[in-house]
Amino acid sequence: MSHQKTKIFGIGLQRTGTTSLYHALNQLGFKSAPHSIPLFYNINDPIITEYDAFMDNPIPHLFPNLDVTFPGSKFILTTRNINRWLNSVEWLFEKELPRLPKPLRKVANEIHEAFYGCSTFHRDVFYEKWTSYHEQVFYHFEKKPEDLLVINFHEDHKWSKLCRFLDVPMPTSKDFPHFNKREKND
Repeated sequence: MSHQKTKIFGIGLQRTGTTSLYHALNQLGFKSAPHSIPLFYNINDPIITEYDAFMDNPIPHLFPNLDVTFPGSKFILTTRNINRWLNSVEWLFEKELPRLPKPLRKVANEIHEAFYGCSTFHRDVFYEKWTSYHEQVFYHFEKKPEDLLVINFHEDHKWSKLCRFLDVPMPTSKDFPHFNKREKND
């Protein structure tokens, strides 16, 4: 099942449940892109017509342009406790990103430079970016709150909130997916 009319953009920062959102949207019948990197270089890349939903980097960096280019789209801001997010992103930058193949690491660094202003983890910089980014999102959608869902997969009623926002039936027998869980509190 493919929902052609409305694009869905997961605009939560990395390590906020973006992979879980990817799997949840697929379970709901939306064709989710396994990655959105081509959009960083061209917002009208052909990948945009192949999929219904896009999330993770570079989508947070692109969301204002995506909203203008694809009016009527739905935006999902996955979020979590900021201190847990900082710890998780620190782990990502220090342990996981260095293990990526060199070409993919180069692209990740480009995207991080564009969004955070750096390609290495700096707690103060990331804290400030988290805060300013969330303010930017709330300001952007202030006059059209129906286009934005803010969801914390650690706290919210996941399926009901997501399905109500997307106006789709709730799955009856599927647990909500939780991927890339690093530790008990992640």
